Amino acid sequence: MTSDTANPWRVVTWNVRGSHRPDLADLADVIRRLDPDVVAIQEIWRSQARDLATRLGWHQVWARKHHPYTPLVWWRSEGLAILATRPLRDVVRRSISPGVSTWTYRHRVVLAATVTSASGSALRVYDTHLASGPATDDRIAQARRVADLVAAEAPPLAIVAGDLNDAGEPEVVRELHRVGLRDVAGGSTNPAIAPRQRLDHVVVPADATVTEQYEPPGGEEWAELSDHVPVLVAFSST
Repeated sequence: MTSDTANPWRVVTWNVRGSHRPDLADLADVIRRLDPDVVAIQEIWRSQARDLATRLGWHQVWARKHHPYTPLVWWRSEGLAILATRPLRDVVRRSISPGVSTWTYRHRVVLAATVTSASGSALRVYDTHLASGPATDDRIAQARRVADLVAAEAPPLAIVAGDLNDAGEPEVVRELHRVGLRDVAGGSTNPAIAPRQRLDHVVVPADATVTEQYEPPGGEEWAELSDHVPVLVAFSST
């Protein structure tokens, strides 16, 4: 891990397409190589999040996004997870698609948790997965609700990470700018076999110094894991 002297953080976001049952050992190997402090994951089952955290020896929290089957197969509910090298606290799970049933994939949530570094620096992580398809207005409204939560909590240091489904839609991530965050420019992240659209973001404090930004180029080995490649952003904040 990097030194904590300037409050540096290494953050990964990754949509792992858990319903296709990716190899969790391979996912863990990728995360180890990227060496983050915290990972925001989308499209993951609760059992997968627990297994992945166990393999890494990390801490995890999970939130259900939607429950596509009957309660008899509750373990296949799709959700979000935050994994971190250190304990996670002050967990919040919030719907950002009011009026939409949790029995449909159209239901969307944000998962928030705080991780504190060894030096005492606290980072509030907001993990989300916005609406898919042509619903630009829905994505804008959901991003606004995420921003509203950030504004209401007003943490000293915060990021928003996740699959924003916003290729070619700058107005979506712009909703996060009004709470003092900025997007980190990056390359395409989907589809993993040959990425051509940027859907995945780590949105950092506006005054942060970004020291590294990386997403793999894609290819067959990445497509075997997910339809998205992971994104790594390292930044420091004083």
